[in-house]
Amino acid sequence: MKFTSTKYPELVVHDLGVTFVDGEAEISDKATADALKQLPTEIGVRSAGGRPPKQLDDE
Repeated sequence: MKFTSTKYPELVVHDLGVTFVDGEAEISDKATADALKQLPTEIGVRSAGGRPPKQLDDE
């Protein structure tokens, strides 16, 4: 899962072992992803590029 950090593009979250590079970090561990989702909104970290949207059936 990809996460973005718009406010701090070079953010390092030492407790989780996550380093953002150019505002992006790729996370493969579910526990780490869940912990990043719990960060305060003021930091500006959010998940991006989750599952693709479901396509509607053609009528």
